[in-house]
Parts: sequence; C-alpha cells; structure tokens
Amino acid sequence: MKQVAVLLADGFEEGEAVVFIDIMRRLDIHVDVLSCMDSLVLNTYFETKISADFLLAEKLTHSYDAIMMPGGPKGTDRLCANEQVIQFIKRHIAEDKYICALCSSGAKVLAAHHLLDGRNYSTGDKLADKYDDGHYLDQDVVVDGKFISAKGLGVSFEFAFTVARHLLSDNTEKVDWQANHIYFKHWPLDYLK
Repeated sequence: MKQVAVLLADGFEEGEAVVFIDIMRRLDIHVDVLSCMDSLVLNTYFETKISADFLLAEKLTHSYDAIMMPGGPKGTDRLCANEQVIQFIKRHIAEDKYICALCSSGAKVLAAHHLLDGRNYSTGDKLADKYDDGHYLDQDVVVDGKFISAKGLGVSFEFAFTVARHLLSDNTEKVDWQANHIYFKHWPLDYLK
C-alpha cells in the first residue's frame, strides 16, 4: 500500500488538504496527516479546527512514497520556517520520493529553500516572482519528475488525481474509475498525458 504524508501547520488551507486526503483514501492510499506544530489540533486558514494523526516529530524517520503540502499564507510561512519540515522534505527528495506542493507551498516552501533545483512548477498568486529557484509554468498542474505542483484550491481535485495516478501507475484504471465515480468531469488532464 502506498503511503503519503500530509504536512500541516496552523493557517493551512483546509479545502486543499481535505480534498487531497479524501481522494487518497478513496483510492486506498494510506495517509498520515502530520502536524508540524506542537499539538495535534490545528487551526486552519478559515479557523476550522482539524486534528492530525501524528506530530511530525513522531514520524521524522519514516519514509513515505509522497509528501504533500497545502497552501494557506500563514500555514506555508510556518512550514517554511520549520527546520524539521525542510529536513524531512530534503530527505524525501534524496530518496527520490514524490514531492507534492499545492498553492503557495510550491513557492513559499520549496522555492524559498532552493529545493526545486531548477524544476518546472506551478504556484498561486504570482508568488514565483519572489523566488529565483525553479521555472514557473502558468498551468493548473505541473509534473516535473517526482515533483507535482498546482495553483490552488480551484484545482485541488486535478492535483489530487494527478498525484494518485503517479502513485498508482500500475493501476491508473482505478484512479480514472474513481474520478468518474464522483462525477469529476475534468479528468484526465490532456496536457499531462
């Protein structure tokens, strides 16, 4: 079974995180929701309380098939400033795992720490202009090797299904079936074929 870590800090965009977690779990991909704070209970961008499964500190040495970060201005600021988060991401890059960044996390976490290493990526709100790492593409979802990024909440389903299709590359029919099952009409993404 594939395993994904979702990294959350206070102020994260709840819609982006919940859609992603939902799609992964529908596809039998194991998800550990990791709090990058000192508490399992987190406050979201719009002040909804959501509980994580574990503290990041409890899973620092665990290797996942993919790690995902949602956006949210304050949430990505906190991820960016957390040295454990950056080391966790760096280790997964070194292990050739999928690095999945939605909305501002592509710029404010990955590009800010020069973790893109010149790869193509997407992010929201013209944030790419603030960083010199990576090559911004004006696409909803961008895949460059093991890096998958997307613009924001409005393309959360496209992003989640793209990540799932890469994780389940031996069973893409399951991913396509699930997209059809939930009446998601924007799948597959023709430009990513």
